[in-house]
Amino acid sequence: MADIGRLKTAAVRAEEPDAAAVASAIRPAPEPPLVFVESLEVRFGGFRALRGVDFTLRRGELRFLIGPNGAGKTTLLDVLCGKTRPSAGRVRFKGAIDLAKLQEHEIAALGIGRKFQSPSIFAELTVWENIEIALKQPRGVRHALSARLSAEQRDRIARILERVGLADKPRVRGGTLSHGEKQWLEIGMLLAQDPELLLLDEPVAGMTDAETERTAELLRDIATDHTVLVVEHDMAFVRACAQTVTVMHEGAVLCEGSVADVQNDERVAEVYLGRRADPHA
Repeated sequence: MADIGRLKTAAVRAEEPDAAAVASAIRPAPEPPLVFVESLEVRFGGFRALRGVDFTLRRGELRFLIGPNGAGKTTLLDVLCGKTRPSAGRVRFKGAIDLAKLQEHEIAALGIGRKFQSPSIFAELTVWENIEIALKQPRGVRHALSARLSAEQRDRIARILERVGLADKPRVRGGTLSHGEKQWLEIGMLLAQDPELLLLDEPVAGMTDAETERTAELLRDIATDHTVLVVEHDMAFVRACAQTVTVMHEGAVLCEGSVADVQNDERVAEVYLGRRADPHA
């Protein structure tokens, strides 16, 4: 009888679900990377601008791409925004969206905003009107400016101008702003489009030290509710902002990690300086 009891107990236990298995079954699947790039190739004739690039970017990251001129940094941004078509490889957004099959305007509509190195604003329009145009992008400029803004839209423009440091210049014409202010205005125009991912190409090039410091503060703030990918050469700016750094060289990813990680990587020192890393430098 005792043997029969033990058999019944064992049978009951066998039917009971394993706690680890249950937890695994109800645990939500991990969120896919916002951007997933695999074996990416870009060729221009016989020149390979990108060669076998593997790259992932998760939501909420403030990531910097660094490397010597010609490393492929801007080409990678061009692929992500649809300006350049990949020759081979995969480029996915939000897990399943194949960016390689989409046009630039379709990618922008998905929530990817691109800022090029030189600011592109409407010089003859005011700071306020530049943001207003960005809010009403599907319409023509004349129609957009003649349309009546809602109270919510006016509040949103005011919040954007406050965020980019131009709240005191809403009626100033864009063309009269300083170089740094023009860059901030264009970043504000991107924010008005409410992108999930901002692609910025050398945003502090040509800025004063004070403007560079203000831009670092701005990017850290933007990264609290957006994902940001920045191409940059100014290493002091990178150190002030970056959470993660991806180093590119000759069209491929050389290494990746924190600023300290890449600064202490011998390969990075050789690429930039032609010598091995000096831990005391």
